[in-house]
Amino acid sequence: MSKNEIRKHYFQDKYVIISPKRAKRPHYTKIKKEGETSSSQCFMCPGSKEKPIYEIYNGSKNWIIRVMHNGFPALTLDNKHAYGAQEIIVETPEHLKDIHEFPIEHIKKILDVYSERYESLSRLEKVRYVLVFKNEGGKAGESINHSHSQVIALPMLPPHIRSEMLAIDNYTMEHDSCPYCDIIKKEKSSSRVAWEDEHIFALCPFASESPYGVWFIPKRHVRSLHDMSQEEKHSLAHAMKDLIGKVSALDLSYNYFFHNSLEDCDHHMVLKLAPRPNVWAGLELGSGIVINTVAPEDAAKFYRRKHKVSKKEKKTAKNQHI
Repeated sequence: MSKNEIRKHYFQDKYVIISPKRAKRPHYTKIKKEGETSSSQCFMCPGSKEKPIYEIYNGSKNWIIRVMHNGFPALTLDNKHAYGAQEIIVETPEHLKDIHEFPIEHIKKILDVYSERYESLSRLEKVRYVLVFKNEGGKAGESINHSHSQVIALPMLPPHIRSEMLAIDNYTMEHDSCPYCDIIKKEKSSSRVAWEDEHIFALCPFASESPYGVWFIPKRHVRSLHDMSQEEKHSLAHAMKDLIGKVSALDLSYNYFFHNSLEDCDHHMVLKLAPRPNVWAGLELGSGIVINTVAPEDAAKFYRRKHKVSKKEKKTAKNQHI
């Protein structure tokens, strides 16, 4: 893509400026190098005195996945002024090993734990919304570099989620169909398809807010991870391993988060991956309009290819400044 372009979200009143040339502008502000936590300092490693909520074992006496209370929670069940719950899902006992390095079956087990904790926290009294998410890397808000995800149970429906839900409902009433199901049909043969098999459709969305951003959409209309079959979870784990591995090869921080449907709705579940080569600045924070310096078509082409990432590509990706 050579020309800049203003693009609108598929069904929400949101806009993005796709501006590949802007990535080439001079940038003289240095970003501090991200530090690392040693295994001896890490409370997520085996031997920690922290008590888990529960652990998953794999035919041995040693755990492979564990669920823990957040030691520094913003929300707790005993505080009526900040009611809620926060949990940490430690994805592996191995320090500094990332999720894309796990076997597909292990990632699927992590998805099963996500599903179980989502369902469990959703049943808590006064909880209105539960978000499963992962922060990987300093720019994505990671504070400890032992591979883990988080679950937060909120007493309110976040405005961002409410806005998307209303847009989905409006689209459904107007078209008598699900917007995400229609996106799969519309984009099936487009240059924005990043990965696909019989169960999962991975797309670099038309108006992506993130460089190399991807939506993982189950082809079957499912409301949450809990509704997915084991075969569908296996496909999702495969897609995550492949695409997150390529993001990692660029040395990029990233977030991902699951948007599940509320109990009384029938919305399509989607997993959204948001790599973070840049930091939002005044335009993004002041207007909500994001500049994306990597065209979704170029991002999808990157994900589809087979050869390894070069040093030049790593350098270019990490300098995608707004």
